[in-house]
Amino acid sequence: MPEQQKDQGGRGVPDSVRTAIERTFAATAEGAAETRGRAEAALDEVSRRGREARKTVAGRAQEARDSSSGAANRVIEAIEGMRLATREELREVSKQIEALTKRVEELEAKAKVES
Repeated sequence: MPEQQKDQGGRGVPDSVRTAIERTFAATAEGAAETRGRAEAALDEVSRRGREARKTVAGRAQEARDSSSGAANRVIEAIEGMRLATREELREVSKQIEALTKRVEELEAKAKVES
């Protein structure tokens, strides 16, 4: 029967079993470290891409703000260039049309009398 080492609890664990357990833990620890390293690298890549995407979106947002501001300015300039009539100007034109209408009616009436 193989010799067993005694632990403090009085139970013996064969050296071969102890060695196998230690190797298993060591192999698992190495694999976990590798996996953790790959996970960290993947997270770093995702983080880097996120920062790049944020910069790209911020740049495009600024371009959109600049573009819409420019478009608004062009619309304002176009409206100002059209020189729309004021209410007072429309009232004056309306009065002139009424005066011309009366004058035409008078001339037509005078022409009928003379003919």
